[in-house]
Amino acid sequence: MRWIKRSWRQVFRTSLLLILFYPSYAQSHPHVWVDAAVIIHRNDAGEISALEPVWIFDDLYTASLLPDLDQDQSGEVEKAELLTFARDAIGNLQEWDYFLKVKRDDEFGPLYRKEIIADADVLNNRLLLRFKLDLEKPVALGTSVQMQMYDPSYFIAMDVIENHAVSYLPAAMNACTHSVTHPDDNLEDGTTLSDLVFSDEEVAQNPDLGSIFAKTVTVTC
Repeated sequence: MRWIKRSWRQVFRTSLLLILFYPSYAQSHPHVWVDAAVIIHRNDAGEISALEPVWIFDDLYTASLLPDLDQDQSGEVEKAELLTFARDAIGNLQEWDYFLKVKRDDEFGPLYRKEIIADADVLNNRLLLRFKLDLEKPVALGTSVQMQMYDPSYFIAMDVIENHAVSYLPAAMNACTHSVTHPDDNLEDGTTLSDLVFSDEEVAQNPDLGSIFAKTVTVTC
């Protein structure tokens, strides 16, 4: 199917995809679930030089997607087909900042180099997608970086794996520090996100709904 090479946002919003893949969820949010983490790359000076999000999709979405990635109809999705999907999918996410919102304590967000290294694999019946965003300018030592990974429409629910939220390359360097802040921590009066209910109208009118549910990962090297 040709839709694999179109923008994820265009794909996810088509009613045909919802009917074929997720008929029981057609009137709700979200439709796809992702476990997320990030690899922090550092240069010889110990500065943050690249960010590498790692996304592991739920098994239902993976099972629905894989047949369409089998472009040669061989009955098996080969590595080359996975790489083609990874490059196309990540390339189409540039418009939405790769579902990665980054802030620095000096208030300037990072700029990425144009070439992006993307990879994909299937592990334990789940699609793993990772891509490396090289920074045009490394983050100076001692500067805190805050990251949130989310789909603004909340069609995809991205949940940071707290016990494995961050890893570092090269691993032998002096350790950085990191923390994970849950979105519930920002709510008052004991309210939790599970208590919040959004109408269809509110969802349609909120172009950044996913940020409400996003955990914040803070890294300082």
